[in-house]
Amino acid sequence: MKSSSSGHTDIPVLISGAGPAGLFAAILLTKLNIPCRLIERHLQISPLSKALVIHARTLEIFAFSGILEKFLERGQQLSDIHAYMGSKPAVVLPALKTTESHFNFGLFLEQLRTTAILTEELEALGVEVDRGWELMDTKVIEDTAADGKSWVETTIRRARVGTNIRQTESKVLGVVEADPEEEGKKYETQVVRSEYLIATDGGKSAVRHSLNIGFPGRTLDRSMIIFDGHVESDVPFDNITIVNGVSNHNMAIFPLHDGQIRILLDDGYLSQEEYAALCPEDLTVEKFEKLAAACVAPAKFKCLDCSWLTYYRVNERQAEHFAYKDRIFLAGDASHVHSPAGGQGMNTGLQDSFNLTWKMALVLHGIAPEAILKTYEVERKPVADDIIKLSARALDIGIGQGLLQRTFRKIAFTIAPYILPYIPAGATNPMTMLNIRYHENDINRHSKSQACVNDDYQVGHRAREGDLCVIQHHNAKSVEGESVTVRLHELLVGPGIFHVLVFVSDMLVTSTSGTSGQSTTTIKGIETTTPDALSKEIDTHLKSWRSKWAYKSLLNASKPVVTAESGHTASPSTASRAAIPHPSSAAILFMVHVIASDGSTVSGSEHTDGQLSVFGESTDTLVAKPAGEGKIYSDHCGVVHQKYGVQEKHGPGAIIVVRPDSYYGYRVLGANHESWSDVDGYFKTILVD
Repeated sequence: MKSSSSGHTDIPVLISGAGPAGLFAAILLTKLNIPCRLIERHLQISPLSKALVIHARTLEIFAFSGILEKFLERGQQLSDIHAYMGSKPAVVLPALKTTESHFNFGLFLEQLRTTAILTEELEALGVEVDRGWELMDTKVIEDTAADGKSWVETTIRRARVGTNIRQTESKVLGVVEADPEEEGKKYETQVVRSEYLIATDGGKSAVRHSLNIGFPGRTLDRSMIIFDGHVESDVPFDNITIVNGVSNHNMAIFPLHDGQIRILLDDGYLSQEEYAALCPEDLTVEKFEKLAAACVAPAKFKCLDCSWLTYYRVNERQAEHFAYKDRIFLAGDASHVHSPAGGQGMNTGLQDSFNLTWKMALVLHGIAPEAILKTYEVERKPVADDIIKLSARALDIGIGQGLLQRTFRKIAFTIAPYILPYIPAGATNPMTMLNIRYHENDINRHSKSQACVNDDYQVGHRAREGDLCVIQHHNAKSVEGESVTVRLHELLVGPGIFHVLVFVSDMLVTSTSGTSGQSTTTIKGIETTTPDALSKEIDTHLKSWRSKWAYKSLLNASKPVVTAESGHTASPSTASRAAIPHPSSAAILFMVHVIASDGSTVSGSEHTDGQLSVFGESTDTLVAKPAGEGKIYSDHCGVVHQKYGVQEKHGPGAIIVVRPDSYYGYRVLGANHESWSDVDGYFKTILVD
C-alpha cells in the first residue's frame, strides 16, 4: 500500500471546475474534514439555465449530506408529463412519480440556481471558490525513491486584469487549445501540488485533454433549438409538456422561474457540414416563433421575450478512463456527455462526486487503502454508459422526427389513458435514477459462508426507504396516536458514515404468553439472538471499530470545524429529535440501527395501528440507546424487512452494511455473534486493519 505524500503537497485535493459536480465534491470533502481548493476559470456563475431537474435519487443524497432544505424551498415540484398532439391534449404521464422514494417528484430548478445554492453551502463551511484560475497543465509525479510516493502537479494561471476567456478559443466539444498568452494580457501563474485532482471542468475538459484521455462517441445529425423566455399561447405550458407537432417538428417544454419556459425544438437532421454552416446570427426569435407556432397550430403561440436562444447538437461521448494513475479523477461532463432528454446529466455528475469523495476521504484520513479508489471507475463507468443509452432513447421517444418515432408517440398517446391505471406508479422508473446499482467488487461483498440472496436484494443496490416506529420503554403508556414515525433514510445521516442495519425479524416481540424473548432458537441453521446479547455485540463492535477507524481533523485551524450534523436539518415530519442520529463528533464513522418486525401482518395485525409496538421489558436496553448507537425501531407488518429481502416473521434476521453513499456493501444472515464477526471481517478487509 502506498503511503501518503503529504510532505510533497500544498493541499490534499485540488478540484478544477466549479459547476454542480465540483461544488458538491468540495462540500462533501470539507464536511469530511479534508482541505480542498476549488478553482474556476469563469469569474461568475454562468447566467444560462442549462440543466433543469434534480431527480429523486439526487434529492436523497442531498438529504444524506445535510444540504436539501434550500433546494426544496427554491425549486418547483413536478411529476407529470402532459402530452399533446398539436394543440390537442392527449394524455398525462406520471413520468417522475415513484413509490420507491420519499421524493415522489422531480425538482425543477435551473442549473444556475442549483450552482448558487451549492456555492452558498460551501461558503457556509468556510470555503470559497477560487475564481479566475484556468488549468493549463497537469501531471502525476512519481517519486523514484524507495517509498514510491506520488502526487499531482498542476499548472494554473489567471489574467491579472479581465478574464481568461479567449475570443479565439474553439467551441467544439473536446477541442482544447494550449493557447498562448493573449497579446496585451498579463498573467499570474501557480504550480499546485496536491495528493489528488478531481476534474469537473466540463465536456471541453482541459484535464482530460492534458492527459490525452480519449473521449470517443458520436455527434448526432439531429439539430435542435433551445429557447428560454416568456411566451403567450393557448396551450398551457406550466407543466412538463411534449408536443407531437402537426408540422413534423416536435417540442419539449419545461417550466422555469418567473413564468419563463424552456423549449427544446427538434429542427431536423443536418450533416456536419450543414450544421457547421449555420450562422448563429440567422437564428432569430421570429424564426423560432414561426417553427414553434407551426407545432401547436391552430393554437396561438407568441414569444414575449427571450433570455437564451441557440442551436444545439447532441454529443454522446464517454472518457476512455475516469481515473489516471489513481491520482486524477474525471467526474461530471468531463467524463460523460449525452442528450439532455430525461435530465440525467447534472444528476449523474453530482452522483459521481458522491461516489468518489467518501472513498477519497477514507484514504486521506489513513482509514482505507488507496486501492479503494479503483472502485470509482469500476462503479461509475457502467452507470455513465447506461445513462447515455437511456438519454438517447428518451430523446427519440420524446421529440424524434422519424416516422417510427412519430407513429410510436401517436399510438402511445392514444392507448396510454387505458393502460396507465394498471401500471404501478413509478416503481421502476429509470428517470428517477433510483435503480442504479453497483455490482460485486472489492467493497461490495456477500458472505462467503452463505448462499446469495435474490438479485433484487444483493450488494450494490441502493438502500431502500421505509417507515419505522420509535419504540418506547415498556412502562410507557401506549396511547393511540402517540407513536413517533421516522423514515429509514432519516437515520442514514452523513456524509461519510457506514450505517449497520440489524434486522431481527420478530424474535424480540413479546409473545402472548408473556415470554420476553430471552431464549434463542435455530432457524435455517442460524441461531437467533436475544436483546441482551445483541446489545453487548453492538457495544463491543462499535467500541472496537471506532477505536481503530475514525476521521481526523485535517482542516486549517482558521477554518470552522465541521461536525457530522453541520447543515443537517431534521425532517419536519419527525416528532422527536431523539429518534434521529445527530452526532456531535466529526470523527464518527459507524452507526448501528436495530429494526424489529412487530409480528403483525398486513392482512391482520395483533397490534393496533397508531399505537406503540408491543415489545417486552427485555428490549428496554435497546430502546434506551441513543439514535445511531443501536437504538431499536419497530417495522410495522415487516414492510421494511421485505424491502431488504429479510424474512419478517420467524426469521433469523440479517445484518446489512450500508456504505457512506447509501448502497449495500455487505449482508449476512443472522444477528448473532457469528454474523457480527462476519461484519467485522468485512470492515477489516476493506479498511486498513
